[in-house]
Amino acid sequence: MTGAVLDRPDCSAARPPLDGGATLEELLTSALAQARSEGHTDCPVCHAPMAVTRAGAECTGCGSRLT
Repeated sequence: MTGAVLDRPDCSAARPPLDGGATLEELLTSALAQARSEGHTDCPVCHAPMAVTRAGAECTGCGSRLT
């Protein structure tokens, strides 16, 4: 049996440093609030742009969803 290999988008160059203070819940809530209020946000997973959807936001890079 071999392990699975996952392909991830290479967004490492645009990745900002971690802020060191926010919890995961605060990070996700903040990203969703920004998407809803400003119409855009960066993905908290890969930092690619997120597209605003009816339910929340979906990452254009890795496909993560915020609802």
